Amino acid sequence: MRIFALELNNDIKGIGERKKYIESLISILPSPDLVLLPELSICSYIPNQRVWKYADCYSIDTSAWAMKIAAKFNTFVGVGYLDYEKGDYFNRYMIADGKQVYGIVTKSEGEAAVFKRGWFDSIIKTPFGNVAVAICYDARRKHFYENIKDEEISLIVFPHGSPANPKKGPEETAINDYICNLYVDAFGVPVIYINSFGKLEHMPGIMGLMMKLAGFRMNGKTEIYALGGEGILHGIKGVKGHAINLSEKKRKKDIEFFGRDLIKGNFLFRHFILAPDILMGIRRYNKGLKKCTSYKA
Repeated sequence: MRIFALELNNDIKGIGERKKYIESLISILPSPDLVLLPELSICSYIPNQRVWKYADCYSIDTSAWAMKIAAKFNTFVGVGYLDYEKGDYFNRYMIADGKQVYGIVTKSEGEAAVFKRGWFDSIIKTPFGNVAVAICYDARRKHFYENIKDEEISLIVFPHGSPANPKKGPEETAINDYICNLYVDAFGVPVIYINSFGKLEHMPGIMGLMMKLAGFRMNGKTEIYALGGEGILHGIKGVKGHAINLSEKKRKKDIEFFGRDLIKGNFLFRHFILAPDILMGIRRYNKGLKKCTSYKA
């Protein structure tokens, strides 16, 4: 299977403009079988409530677009998008071909001020096997591992909208390598890390302020981690290609966690900055929903 991961420019805004941009990239891929896009690829990664204006409704528009693109280029497509359903906003990812959508995964631990959080499933059943999907931060959390550890998996996909300090590129790469290779070793299947590049939009809360002061931005670093197959030479900037035979496999190793986290991290940061930030974010989310409902009414 010829798999391509597309690193997207997060500075391109507007649903129409981004669809044209994505299609232009897919059109020059050499015979793709599966094209994977980053988190929120349709609307761009915007970690504040201004992204709500780009929301799909019950996945209708994104499904139609994904199937149209898949049919046009005779490929499968994995795409991230914002969805509005039953009064809430969800950060989602779907896989489709030209005939149908095979499944949708919702981010469980999304940005609290922007997306509805919860414990959601992680597997999409496709003709080429079960695909495990963890959107951004979910890839580091035990909930994802618990969802897939007893399943037969053919591919693991980590679509990201992940900002980091551009001055610490080697550290960012090392963390990505560590997480992805843990899952390659545990399941023996390819792991695809897809991230965008460009400016980090305003993010509310303490975390957002810390990122702004540190100059965080989206640094890409898209990569395909696989034990077999071979890379596809294409000369397209920001695109990773790999040809490999996919087959469903059972987990052969355990993955150890630090509590609920894959990365040990800083205890004080998690409990005195991250935890309060999430609670404040949930309040902002609910307040924003009330304003939005009042406006629509």
